[in-house]
Amino acid sequence: MRAHIVLAHPERKSLNARLARMSEETLSEHGWATTLSDLYSMGFDPCDRPEHYATRANPDAFHVQTEQRFHAERGTTPSDVAAEVGKLSQADFLVVHFPLWWFGMPAMLKGWMDRVFVYGSIYRSTMRHDTGLFRGKKMIACVTTGSSAEACAHDGVEGDTRLHLWPILYSYRYIGFDVLQPEILHGIGSATYLEAGEDGVNSLDVLAERWRATLRNIETRSRVAYNRDCDFESSKRLRPEAPELSPFISHAAKI
Repeated sequence: MRAHIVLAHPERKSLNARLARMSEETLSEHGWATTLSDLYSMGFDPCDRPEHYATRANPDAFHVQTEQRFHAERGTTPSDVAAEVGKLSQADFLVVHFPLWWFGMPAMLKGWMDRVFVYGSIYRSTMRHDTGLFRGKKMIACVTTGSSAEACAHDGVEGDTRLHLWPILYSYRYIGFDVLQPEILHGIGSATYLEAGEDGVNSLDVLAERWRATLRNIETRSRVAYNRDCDFESSKRLRPEAPELSPFISHAAKI
């Protein structure tokens, strides 16, 4: 079994980096072959741009999907992207580490997804959701927030972190993954997390061990519930009898 780990944090001494290393170590201990993409250390270019393509399907206007499919079909996807596609495609399990910045993922991770979720090879109109390339495979996001769990609750001043994450994680559902419930580690911006308690253990150590325990029990981790393809009519609207599993896809507008 193969696991691929993606880290999107610019500081090698950060908690996110520590957790990514822990993912490598813990999964390896349990028999997984692992690969790691440390996007900032790699200098990964998150911007899809004309210069990435030596030849163009349309030299007069740059349309990302057109160029991605053109090169995917010819085996000429840019080498940095092709390498990431290879690691992603070979993995049975994907782990993504990132901090929540401005209520979303870092631009680096968004750009990685923009470029690596290649139209034509990773997804197309007949290869998404229930028929996605990664169906039967699992992914989990390990996310840190600067604010406290109270501030990030459904009634907190920051808003519900799980709702902020829903659109991000839905991208992985879109390409077929079974998305496991994310691990959200709150309050990383607090100075108290750096100070050891009477037992000599600081809060960052506690959170790191919580993540290790999650990995050790990953087979029993529950999944994020999504509507299946059969829950939608040919118009792509939710069937009246279909279950409502998220405020983002519902029978009545929420705002």
